[in-house]
Amino acid sequence: MTTQLMGFIAASLAIIVVPGPDLVLLLRNAATAGRRGAGATAAGIMLGNAVLAAAAVAGLTALLTSSQMLYTTIRAAGAVYLAYLGVRALIDFFRHHRQHSDAPTPAAQPTLASADHQNRPTAKAFRQGLVSNLLNPKVAAFYLSLFPQFALPGMPALTQHIVLAGLFWALALLWYAVVVTVLGRIQTLLRRRRVERGITGVSGVVLVSLGAALAFRD
Repeated sequence: MTTQLMGFIAASLAIIVVPGPDLVLLLRNAATAGRRGAGATAAGIMLGNAVLAAAAVAGLTALLTSSQMLYTTIRAAGAVYLAYLGVRALIDFFRHHRQHSDAPTPAAQPTLASADHQNRPTAKAFRQGLVSNLLNPKVAAFYLSLFPQFALPGMPALTQHIVLAGLFWALALLWYAVVVTVLGRIQTLLRRRRVERGITGVSGVVLVSLGAALAFRD
Protein backbone atom coordinates (compact mmCIF):
# COMPACT_ATOMS: atom_id res chain seq x y z
CA MET A 1 0.00 0.00 0.00
CA THR A 2 2.86 2.37 0.82
CA THR A 3 4.30 1.98 -2.66
CA GLN A 4 0.93 2.70 -4.26
CA LEU A 5 0.38 5.77 -2.10
CA MET A 6 3.85 7.16 -2.83
CA GLY A 7 3.31 6.61 -6.54
CA PHE A 8 -0.05 8.34 -6.39
CA ILE A 9 1.41 11.28 -4.45
CA ALA A 10 4.24 11.67 -6.96
CA ALA A 11 1.84 11.56 -9.93
CA SER A 12 -0.56 13.99 -8.24
CA LEU A 13 2.16 16.51 -7.42
CA ALA A 14 3.45 16.35 -10.99
CA ILE A 15 -0.02 17.28 -12.24
CA ILE A 16 -0.83 19.86 -9.56
CA VAL A 17 2.32 21.97 -9.91
CA VAL A 18 2.32 22.12 -13.73
CA PRO A 19 1.16 25.67 -14.64
CA GLY A 20 -2.30 25.88 -16.20
CA PRO A 21 -5.34 28.18 -16.41
CA ASP A 22 -5.95 28.07 -12.65
CA LEU A 23 -2.43 29.22 -11.78
CA VAL A 24 -2.45 31.95 -14.45
CA LEU A 25 -5.76 33.25 -13.15
CA LEU A 26 -4.48 33.13 -9.57
CA LEU A 27 -1.40 35.16 -10.48
CA ARG A 28 -3.43 37.74 -12.36
CA ASN A 29 -5.87 38.24 -9.49
CA ALA A 30 -2.98 38.47 -7.04
CA ALA A 31 -1.53 41.34 -9.07
CA THR A 32 -4.81 43.18 -9.52
CA ALA A 33 -6.71 42.38 -6.33
CA GLY A 34 -3.98 41.61 -3.82
CA ARG A 35 -3.68 38.72 -1.40
CA ARG A 36 -7.42 38.60 -0.71
CA GLY A 37 -8.13 38.24 -4.42
CA ALA A 38 -5.56 35.45 -4.71
CA GLY A 39 -6.99 33.69 -1.66
CA ALA A 40 -10.53 33.93 -2.99
CA THR A 41 -9.42 32.58 -6.38
CA ALA A 42 -7.64 29.66 -4.72
CA ALA A 43 -10.74 28.94 -2.61
CA GLY A 44 -12.86 28.80 -5.78
CA ILE A 45 -10.37 26.47 -7.44
CA MET A 46 -10.38 24.18 -4.42
CA LEU A 47 -14.17 24.05 -4.33
CA GLY A 48 -14.13 23.12 -8.02
CA ASN A 49 -11.62 20.36 -7.25
CA ALA A 50 -13.83 19.12 -4.43
CA VAL A 51 -16.89 18.99 -6.70
CA LEU A 52 -14.98 17.12 -9.42
CA ALA A 53 -13.47 14.73 -6.87
CA ALA A 54 -16.94 13.97 -5.51
CA ALA A 55 -18.19 13.47 -9.07
CA ALA A 56 -15.34 11.06 -9.77
CA VAL A 57 -16.12 9.04 -6.64
CA ALA A 58 -19.79 8.94 -7.64
CA GLY A 59 -18.89 7.81 -11.15
CA LEU A 60 -20.23 10.95 -12.83
CA THR A 61 -16.96 11.66 -14.64
CA ALA A 62 -17.41 8.36 -16.48
CA LEU A 63 -20.57 9.83 -17.98
CA LEU A 64 -18.63 12.93 -19.01
CA THR A 65 -15.87 11.05 -20.81
CA SER A 66 -18.23 8.51 -22.40
CA SER A 67 -20.53 11.16 -23.90
CA GLN A 68 -18.77 12.91 -26.78
CA MET A 69 -21.48 15.57 -27.02
CA LEU A 70 -21.38 16.41 -23.30
CA TYR A 71 -17.59 16.42 -23.27
CA THR A 72 -17.44 18.70 -26.32
CA THR A 73 -20.03 21.07 -24.85
CA ILE A 74 -18.15 21.47 -21.58
CA ARG A 75 -14.86 21.82 -23.41
CA ALA A 76 -16.30 24.55 -25.62
CA ALA A 77 -17.74 26.37 -22.61
CA GLY A 78 -14.37 26.19 -20.85
CA ALA A 79 -12.56 27.48 -23.93
CA VAL A 80 -14.95 30.42 -24.30
CA TYR A 81 -14.62 31.30 -20.62
CA LEU A 82 -10.82 31.23 -20.71
CA ALA A 83 -10.83 33.36 -23.85
CA TYR A 84 -13.24 35.81 -22.21
CA LEU A 85 -10.99 36.19 -19.17
CA GLY A 86 -7.98 36.63 -21.47
CA VAL A 87 -9.67 39.28 -23.60
CA ARG A 88 -10.74 41.19 -20.49
CA ALA A 89 -7.14 41.13 -19.27
CA LEU A 90 -5.85 42.40 -22.62
CA ILE A 91 -8.42 45.20 -22.64
CA ASP A 92 -7.20 46.24 -19.19
CA PHE A 93 -3.60 46.09 -20.42
CA PHE A 94 -4.12 48.31 -23.46
CA ARG A 95 -6.43 50.66 -21.58
CA HIS A 96 -3.56 51.56 -19.28
CA HIS A 97 -0.80 51.35 -21.89
CA ARG A 98 0.21 54.97 -21.32
CA GLN A 99 0.71 54.62 -17.57
CA HIS A 100 4.42 54.28 -16.85
CA SER A 101 4.71 54.92 -13.13
CA ASP A 102 6.47 52.15 -11.23
CA ALA A 103 5.22 53.20 -7.80
CA PRO A 104 3.20 50.70 -5.75
CA THR A 105 -0.54 51.06 -6.18
CA PRO A 106 -1.99 52.48 -2.93
CA ALA A 107 -4.57 50.19 -1.40
CA ALA A 108 -7.11 53.01 -1.20
CA GLN A 109 -6.64 54.09 -4.84
CA PRO A 110 -7.72 52.41 -8.09
CA THR A 111 -5.49 49.72 -9.55
CA LEU A 112 -4.61 49.13 -13.20
CA ALA A 113 -7.70 46.99 -13.76
CA SER A 114 -10.92 48.21 -15.31
CA ALA A 115 -13.56 49.99 -13.23
CA ASP A 116 -15.36 46.70 -12.83
CA HIS A 117 -12.20 44.95 -11.73
CA GLN A 118 -11.01 47.77 -9.49
CA ASN A 119 -13.90 47.29 -7.06
CA ARG A 120 -14.11 43.54 -7.56
CA PRO A 121 -15.29 41.83 -4.39
CA THR A 122 -13.54 38.66 -3.39
CA ALA A 123 -16.72 36.83 -4.39
CA LYS A 124 -15.96 37.58 -8.03
CA ALA A 125 -12.43 36.23 -7.78
CA PHE A 126 -13.86 33.16 -6.03
CA ARG A 127 -16.37 32.65 -8.83
CA GLN A 128 -13.67 32.94 -11.49
CA GLY A 129 -11.57 30.25 -9.82
CA LEU A 130 -14.56 27.96 -9.42
CA VAL A 131 -15.88 28.30 -12.96
CA SER A 132 -12.48 27.99 -14.66
CA ASN A 133 -11.85 24.77 -12.74
CA LEU A 134 -15.29 23.22 -13.29
CA LEU A 135 -15.29 24.00 -17.03
CA ASN A 136 -12.00 22.21 -17.63
CA PRO A 137 -13.00 18.72 -18.81
CA LYS A 138 -9.40 17.57 -18.67
CA VAL A 139 -9.52 17.86 -14.87
CA ALA A 140 -12.55 15.58 -14.75
CA ALA A 141 -10.91 13.17 -17.18
CA PHE A 142 -7.80 13.19 -14.98
CA TYR A 143 -9.81 12.06 -11.97
CA LEU A 144 -11.26 9.22 -14.03
CA SER A 145 -8.00 8.07 -15.61
CA LEU A 146 -5.65 8.41 -12.63
CA PHE A 147 -7.59 6.60 -9.92
CA PRO A 148 -7.89 3.21 -11.67
CA GLN A 149 -4.11 3.06 -12.02
CA PHE A 150 -3.68 2.81 -8.25
CA ALA A 151 -5.04 0.16 -5.91
CA LEU A 152 -5.00 0.15 -2.12
CA PRO A 153 -4.99 -3.48 -0.92
CA GLY A 154 -7.69 -4.45 1.55
CA MET A 155 -10.03 -1.57 0.67
CA PRO A 156 -13.27 -1.69 -1.32
CA ALA A 157 -13.15 0.21 -4.62
CA LEU A 158 -15.38 3.03 -3.33
CA THR A 159 -13.23 3.51 -0.24
CA GLN A 160 -10.10 3.58 -2.39
CA HIS A 161 -11.55 6.31 -4.57
CA ILE A 162 -12.58 8.36 -1.56
CA VAL A 163 -9.12 8.09 -0.01
CA LEU A 164 -7.32 8.94 -3.26
CA ALA A 165 -9.67 11.81 -4.08
CA GLY A 166 -9.23 13.21 -0.58
CA LEU A 167 -5.46 12.86 -0.80
CA PHE A 168 -5.32 14.63 -4.16
CA TRP A 169 -7.50 17.45 -2.84
CA ALA A 170 -5.30 17.83 0.25
CA LEU A 171 -2.15 18.00 -1.88
CA ALA A 172 -3.74 20.63 -4.11
CA LEU A 173 -4.81 22.60 -1.04
CA LEU A 174 -1.25 22.53 0.30
CA TRP A 175 0.13 23.69 -3.05
CA TYR A 176 -2.26 26.62 -3.39
CA ALA A 177 -1.72 27.59 0.25
CA VAL A 178 2.01 27.84 -0.47
CA VAL A 179 1.40 29.81 -3.69
CA VAL A 180 -0.95 32.30 -2.00
CA THR A 181 1.51 32.74 0.88
CA VAL A 182 4.37 33.46 -1.52
CA LEU A 183 2.24 35.89 -3.53
CA GLY A 184 1.28 37.62 -0.30
CA ARG A 185 4.95 38.08 0.59
CA ILE A 186 5.68 39.78 -2.75
CA GLN A 187 2.41 41.70 -2.92
CA THR A 188 4.18 45.08 -2.94
CA LEU A 189 6.17 44.02 -6.01
CA LEU A 190 3.14 42.57 -7.78
CA ARG A 191 1.15 45.77 -7.32
CA ARG A 192 3.73 48.07 -8.85
CA ARG A 193 2.08 49.55 -11.88
CA ARG A 194 4.53 48.22 -14.44
CA VAL A 195 4.61 44.76 -12.89
CA GLU A 196 0.84 44.63 -12.57
CA ARG A 197 0.37 45.79 -16.14
CA GLY A 198 2.94 43.26 -17.38
CA ILE A 199 1.27 40.39 -15.54
CA THR A 200 -2.12 41.51 -16.85
CA GLY A 201 -0.87 41.52 -20.45
CA VAL A 202 0.96 38.20 -20.24
CA SER A 203 -1.93 36.49 -18.45
CA GLY A 204 -4.30 37.78 -21.12
CA VAL A 205 -2.23 36.24 -23.91
CA VAL A 206 -1.80 32.97 -22.00
CA LEU A 207 -5.51 32.66 -21.15
CA VAL A 208 -6.57 33.32 -24.75
CA SER A 209 -3.99 30.79 -25.96
CA LEU A 210 -5.16 28.18 -23.46
CA GLY A 211 -8.76 28.78 -24.50
CA ALA A 212 -7.85 28.30 -28.17
CA ALA A 213 -5.84 25.16 -27.38
CA LEU A 214 -8.74 23.72 -25.40
CA ALA A 215 -11.20 24.52 -28.19
CA PHE A 216 -9.20 22.82 -30.93
CA ARG A 217 -7.78 19.93 -28.93
CA ASP A 218 -9.13 16.49 -29.87
